[in-house]
Amino acid sequence: MNTKQSLALASTSALAAGMAQGSVVYSGPLNLQQNYSSSLPYRQGVSMGISGTNDFVFGFEAGDNKPYVDARTFVGSPSPPDAGGTSGLITLLAMSNTGLPVTPGGTMIDASYAGSLTAFPAGRAYMSEDGNGNPSIGAWPTNAVTEAYVGIELTLSGGTSYGWLRFIDNPVSSPQSLTLVDWAYQSTPGVGIETPVIPEPSACALSALGLAGLLASRRRR
Repeated sequence: MNTKQSLALASTSALAAGMAQGSVVYSGPLNLQQNYSSSLPYRQGVSMGISGTNDFVFGFEAGDNKPYVDARTFVGSPSPPDAGGTSGLITLLAMSNTGLPVTPGGTMIDASYAGSLTAFPAGRAYMSEDGNGNPSIGAWPTNAVTEAYVGIELTLSGGTSYGWLRFIDNPVSSPQSLTLVDWAYQSTPGVGIETPVIPEPSACALSALGLAGLLASRRRR
């Protein structure tokens, strides 16, 4: 995992925009991709460097269209199945049916956001279909690539901190893939953190074309 970086709020980084006093701990770019598989490994654990062990797991049920995030720490096949331990730090903010909302960029993850959802300190929260085959549990579409955030709470010394995990869910690839892009959390308890705005693909493409044109123009001079 990339070494985490503490970002002061005086920074001009997009991560700092709209935040109150405090500082943000940011993972740096991760881009950890998990492909769907009918056998292990179909999930992977992630350490945020707080507990000394995995702090959460992401991956798939043993079936397609069932991407999930799990506040537990197991990666292999524990006994009894799916028991696993918890780091005791991460709480997923999901809907009451264990489904995950599509949280866009520009959302403030704070007490107000958490109050509108249900806290899951252990167990799986699903992006779309759940482990029992119930469709549309989560709000992530099953027919389109989606990049968005999962809100989290962290139990740190001094109180509850807020953070986010950014994922790209690709249900149309073969095999289906789920990518953890990066994560961040507010180190000061009680202070919210805003999810960075995700550029539209068209905007990214236009920027790239503009840069290419600028470079070409300079070469001709």
